[in-house]
Amino acid sequence: MFTKIVLPLVALLGIVVGVGAVYSTAKKESPVSVPLLDPPQKPAKIEQAIYGLGLVEAQRENIPIGTAVPGVVLEVFVDGRPGYDPPHKKVGDRVRKGEPMFRIDDRDLKAELKIRESSLHATVAQLHRLERMPRAEDLPPAVAAVDEARARLFDSEAAYNRDLNLFQKKMLAGSDFDKDRYTMQAAKASLAKAQADLAKLKAGAWKEDIEVQRAAVEQAQSQIDSIKIMLERLIVRAPVDGGILQVNVRPGQIATLAWKEPMIVLGEVNRLHVRVDIDENDLYRFRERMPAWANVKGRKDPRFPLEFVRIEPYVIPKKSLTGDNSERVDTRALQVLYALPDQPPAKVYVGQQMEVFLALGEDERYLADTQPAVARPAVVELVPAVNPHGSTTTTADQPR
Repeated sequence: MFTKIVLPLVALLGIVVGVGAVYSTAKKESPVSVPLLDPPQKPAKIEQAIYGLGLVEAQRENIPIGTAVPGVVLEVFVDGRPGYDPPHKKVGDRVRKGEPMFRIDDRDLKAELKIRESSLHATVAQLHRLERMPRAEDLPPAVAAVDEARARLFDSEAAYNRDLNLFQKKMLAGSDFDKDRYTMQAAKASLAKAQADLAKLKAGAWKEDIEVQRAAVEQAQSQIDSIKIMLERLIVRAPVDGGILQVNVRPGQIATLAWKEPMIVLGEVNRLHVRVDIDENDLYRFRERMPAWANVKGRKDPRFPLEFVRIEPYVIPKKSLTGDNSERVDTRALQVLYALPDQPPAKVYVGQQMEVFLALGEDERYLADTQPAVARPAVVELVPAVNPHGSTTTTADQPR
């Protein structure tokens, strides 16, 4: 009896209770969730705008700084460390063109430079010695050698004349006479040699010898200049005036020619630019100097009026994506640069993403009347809509 009557009644009672609970829950109204961001307000009139995602960059574009010579980083001048004179600068400070930022290990080249400088000093000294010849102290010995050779010649000539008379009278052997004759000829040659040496000494160094030595000096100087240039290349300096945006180098780090990220990033941040990607499907709508404004990504306020700067007339693969489900990633984009105002309504930073809108009309009052939708793809049309609770909101059509 229990299984035939009681169990079915218990099951039926459970079903009734469950249905009642579901029914009572369904009748309760779910609380309205409060959005994190206020929705865009209703525009004054319906307009269309070209939408693009922009990236904030420096006025002269962001300059990634690397090294021309690989090696170990010996010193960083922009790491903000205290205790240096002059003090090290840090991220956010400004640098002038030519200021050092970091230095590669240069101890081996400095040692080589000392060797080359010593060699140059010896080569220059040799050149000066040749240019100042003859020495005043070298002349008296040469003159004395000439006098000595002349005296020996006089002595040999006197002996020769005596022996000549004896030889003619058959009173001297021929061998003795020949000996005196040869001695006189040798004395004449010695005198000629001494006189030639004296003339050479008085003439100084040979012109060609001086030119050879000058070439050796220039060669030694060129070697020193080459090492100095290599030393200068080991000091990475700021190529332009600008602000330090990022520092990714530390002492002891291996600096290579191909690095995964810039060691230092410089940029002119007095006035910022926005680089906007215009989808190639919207290029037929795009015109230069269209009224444009931008919002910080995900925010409707504040609004930044933009000033047209230039177009980079080369369509590249699209890189900046909005994340919309209907967005195509196999398209290309035209990059257009706009300038942010000198005094922007809010603080923005280099590298920050912004939503840029270009009005498809000549009426610039549209900039003051409409509020763009957030994170919309390509072409955005702002239209009013009514939610189930009766309040009016603004929605955006899908891209056309």
